[in-house]
Amino acid sequence: MASKKHLQSQSKEIIAKVYHRMKYEAENGVEKLTDARWRTAQAVGTSESTITRILREERQASTSKDKSQKFFKLPPRPKRMRTKCKLDDFDMGVLRRTIATFHTEFNVVPTLRKLKQVLTERIGFDGSIETLRTILNESGYEWSKMDDNGKALVEKHDIQMTRFQYLTQLKKYRDEGRYIVFTDETYVDTKHIQNMCCKLGMGVIIVHAGGCEGFVPNAPLVYKAKATNGDYRNNINLEDYKKWLTAKLLPNLPKNAVVVVDNASYHNALSDKAPNYNSNKNDMQTWLAEKNIPFNDTMKKIELYDLILKNRDRFKSFIIDELIRSKGFEILRLPAHHPELNPIKTIWETLKTYLANKNAAQDLTSIMSLINERLEMIDRTIWANTCHQVEEIEKQYLQYFDMDNEFNINVYPDSDESDSMDMSE
Repeated sequence: MASKKHLQSQSKEIIAKVYHRMKYEAENGVEKLTDARWRTAQAVGTSESTITRILREERQASTSKDKSQKFFKLPPRPKRMRTKCKLDDFDMGVLRRTIATFHTEFNVVPTLRKLKQVLTERIGFDGSIETLRTILNESGYEWSKMDDNGKALVEKHDIQMTRFQYLTQLKKYRDEGRYIVFTDETYVDTKHIQNMCCKLGMGVIIVHAGGCEGFVPNAPLVYKAKATNGDYRNNINLEDYKKWLTAKLLPNLPKNAVVVVDNASYHNALSDKAPNYNSNKNDMQTWLAEKNIPFNDTMKKIELYDLILKNRDRFKSFIIDELIRSKGFEILRLPAHHPELNPIKTIWETLKTYLANKNAAQDLTSIMSLINERLEMIDRTIWANTCHQVEEIEKQYLQYFDMDNEFNINVYPDSDESDSMDMSE
């Protein structure tokens, strides 16, 4: 027995129309008996051109080499977009600081439900609990089982360690009296106006650097983007960045300055790549010998590669790092997932707010003029205040995460408040 197919409301409506047409023809005689196309259009309540198009699609499907192709295909369902699945740099900074200070601010353990409530109040977060869980996982947090069958929200060890090393090295440079300069790149769209930032026009790339003394003099690089996709990282490459460093930034820095950069892909180009598993045995032996790593000539290829894996991070060298150090400066890399530790991110927000309020013309000439105008207005005082705010964030991280105290782990006990199998809610 054939399975019963579920009919949609539109199909039921068409069937009813065909029935009434057949009944009409039976009672009043058949009009245009030989014109099947016209009669079909009358029966289903549509135009003859629509019938023609459907019949053409039927012929194409019947002659297709793909025998699995269905004739009446439903339109693809639109992909479900996760609301607020991505947070901007400012909101991510609020999220991290909220988690870091949850115990002392609210005197309770931070469940996902409570964390979502606070984020809704502070940044207007309107995503679901599952969306928040996804954001936390993608930002370096994980759920760790505890001995009492509860769960703990913890940052992955490598992220905590990278941040601790960054903050420790940064403090050392400050204690030495070195000038710290923060670098970054951003993207501005010519259609960027208040409450309407989703339209895409022509893009403008801005590359700059600054610190507590203000922007580095003569260092701004402002130019039209090659593509209008809203992603500035696709408009900058290693060669462009090297030219900016060599021509604009490094010549204008004081001696012994420290350049802070993030981990953009073009910052991470390696100057000396270690052999991979598919490299030949001789290349592996040569690399190990150059790095003075002991190995035996009788070793198999898999053993040589194991030695490379265990040692390659010690000898990892980036092109950007070597360029900056060759000019007498030191380089420091921001820890991953921590844009809030870069004060120029806040400077960009100040710039973009100004542009959104002033960008009436919405053309390239106007936006370029406004960018240069606002960059001139962001003075030493604004930079000093911004850097001070970031230093306060650094102190919070050291106090609540990197020090050995009771707030290192955010525990989620097995309590009545947890209403799902995952007790992290």
